[in-house]
Amino acid sequence: MAVNGVGDNPYGFLNSQQSADKKNETKDTGQLALEDFMSLMTTQLQNQDPLKPMESGDFLGQIASFGTVSGIADLQDSFSSFAKSMQSDQALQGSSLVGRSVLVPSSIGLMSPDSGMTGQINVAEPVSDLKVQIYNEAGVPVKTIEMGAASGYTNFTWDGFDDNGNAMPEGIYQFKATGTVDGENTAFATATVSKVSSVLVGSGSQGLTVNLAGIGSVPFSEVQEII
Repeated sequence: MAVNGVGDNPYGFLNSQQSADKKNETKDTGQLALEDFMSLMTTQLQNQDPLKPMESGDFLGQIASFGTVSGIADLQDSFSSFAKSMQSDQALQGSSLVGRSVLVPSSIGLMSPDSGMTGQINVAEPVSDLKVQIYNEAGVPVKTIEMGAASGYTNFTWDGFDDNGNAMPEGIYQFKATGTVDGENTAFATATVSKVSSVLVGSGSQGLTVNLAGIGSVPFSEVQEII
């Protein structure tokens, strides 16, 4: 029996009002919107057990849950936009590196007749007899550079001539730096200077990768210095 125009369903006007409003809206498929959530809640109220009606706490809890999910989705969209922005910044940064020289951890380098080969040694313990040995691609020693006393980061340059004064061909050479520490011959960490030939902008967590002449691909995070 209806009272004052209200039918058996006391919540029916909510659904009817919602249906009228939806006629003027563009339906967003594939995403649960607030209107869809309210429609589901209205249906739930209509079909609940009269002897065990939904408590207000449950109702508010579901609304809070929807708000949390919606907030997470908005946050994901924000992070996605931020990631795209960072990728664009990386691409811009990478383009400015092409043609420039960088210092990276390595024991090999490209020697050219014009500029020779330049590197750096991390002399962790002070030594008085630091030396750099240069090897060709076959592993044959071609040059020994006596550096003498050294401590800390020490730079060196090889002009491309062997121990006999002969000009070596342009190519890839390996080098090793050693010195005497507490009576023992000790090897030190080395780095080399190389020119950036190209840059690869990775996706996700890959980041920026620089392609170096004579060395190959190196993560930009390993670059110690831009020269």
